[in-house]
Amino acid sequence: MKLYVFQVNNGSTLTFDTDLAVQTVLELKHAIQTKYKIAIQHQVLVVNGGECMVAERRVCSYSAGTETNPIFLFNKEMILSDRDPAIPKTTFSIESEIQVKVEESLLMPAVFHTVASRTQLALEMFEVANKLSSFCERLVHDEHLQHQGWAAIMANLEDCTTSCQKLLLKFENSYLSYQQDLEEIKTKLSKLGTAVAVMARIPLLECLTRQSYRESVERSGSTPGKESDETEEGEKSTDSVLRAGPGSSESPGGGQETGEMSDSGGLRAILDEAANPTCFNVTLLDWINVQDRPNDVESVVRKCFESINRLDPRIIQPFLGDCRDTIAKLDNHNMKSIKGLEDRLYALDQMIASCKKLVNEQKELAQGFLANQKRAENLKDTSVLPDLCLSHTNQLMIMLNNHRKLLDIKKKCTTAKQELTNNLQVRLKWCCYVMLHADQDGEKVQALLRLLTELLERVRVVEALSNVPQMYCLAVAEVVRRKMFMRHYREWAYSLVKDGKLLYDAEKLKRESFGKLFRKSFLRNRLFKGLDSWPPRAFCTQKPRRFDDELPDISVEDLQYLKSCCPVEVQPFLNGSRRV
Repeated sequence: MKLYVFQVNNGSTLTFDTDLAVQTVLELKHAIQTKYKIAIQHQVLVVNGGECMVAERRVCSYSAGTETNPIFLFNKEMILSDRDPAIPKTTFSIESEIQVKVEESLLMPAVFHTVASRTQLALEMFEVANKLSSFCERLVHDEHLQHQGWAAIMANLEDCTTSCQKLLLKFENSYLSYQQDLEEIKTKLSKLGTAVAVMARIPLLECLTRQSYRESVERSGSTPGKESDETEEGEKSTDSVLRAGPGSSESPGGGQETGEMSDSGGLRAILDEAANPTCFNVTLLDWINVQDRPNDVESVVRKCFESINRLDPRIIQPFLGDCRDTIAKLDNHNMKSIKGLEDRLYALDQMIASCKKLVNEQKELAQGFLANQKRAENLKDTSVLPDLCLSHTNQLMIMLNNHRKLLDIKKKCTTAKQELTNNLQVRLKWCCYVMLHADQDGEKVQALLRLLTELLERVRVVEALSNVPQMYCLAVAEVVRRKMFMRHYREWAYSLVKDGKLLYDAEKLKRESFGKLFRKSFLRNRLFKGLDSWPPRAFCTQKPRRFDDELPDISVEDLQYLKSCCPVEVQPFLNGSRRV
């Protein structure tokens, strides 16, 4: 058993040990390089159906590698070469000598030696006919495999075309939707500019930063090994926020010396110092800018506009036109379909059938020569030799004529294979060219699709940032409202529990007293059922569970401070009179 690889370029079969079938495709490529000197980077292995073999998969995972269904190899170096691939030509040493031997044999006298010599010549002609027939059959078989290999690469091209069309359609739909929303996107970006100006005038409450710092310290204390890096980074960010001034938004990536301070003791000192509101001078914009360095608000907006410029229709539309042209080139039926090839292969098959008939005829004639020789040897009568030699002369001429026909068939098969090889060479060059362009265009479309996706994600971030001032003020007002509600709720609940417990305890004593009297009564569970029940203890006898413990430590004074400092655009949200 062997593993068969068929090189489509020149129609040659490469054979390997079947052990390679359980190895990876990459190892098969190494074996091809070692044995047949075809570099790995120039090898393209395809199976029937158009599937390209993946280097990491095992060879046996593909249903290919037999003599009738080989693995198809395309040599890119040979395809891109200026010279047409030459098919190996085989000339048997004796085939050119047959005619000379026949002519010499015809001049021999009518003796026993002549009969023996002509019999030997007839047997040689039969052997040559066998070899010629096998060779022609191999040539035609190779052409059939070349046809199959071309069909496989065309199936692969169809898959490539479909993939390109889907990718292009996906981008076109996304781009069309983007163009329809472009004005809205620009409006959102301009709205962010207004929001940035507002955020720059909204002070960040120091208690919010202090709480986030405490949480980071608690996390680092609970899992020091895993989260030490995160704590250090959190300390740096907090320190940067605390040390930044109102102008820090202009250079969000700056202040390396500040960012390098990771000593928790120094940070605590700054936090203690920041307890004085006059020292804590950080705006909401400052805090946002240090959350995702170096992606501050300004850089997000800048990247959005850069993406918009790169997605300009004056750039994209010509490129999309080129992509459509490439897809149209992929669908070139004149190149994909080899007209008349099926008819030509059928004619070659008919030629092989006639070739086999000629071989059978040569065989019968050779056997006749052998039978005549034995008969003459047995008779030992020289009088029959002239007639026998004359008969042999006619038969040799018939065999010579058959031999010439076989040589003609061999020539036609060889020429047909060379012509098909040359034809495929032109088409394979075209295939390489269009698939290369399709790959390049596909990579560009993928990049543009990623660019568009990232732009839309940034726009969503921009939209969220635009609502930050309102949300910040609403959240502060909501925290204060909840704290006030929680205080009133607890006062009411504690008072209710106190009264409820007194009522419950009094009722409990009364029921216990009655139960002692009535427990042994004859009337129990007969006329007066249900006197053993108790009121639920859980209702109004226990304090409610604590809630809203994780709310930031924002006071009414903080809310009043914001009302006095914040611009007029967000005042309604601090008053709780508006909702976004």
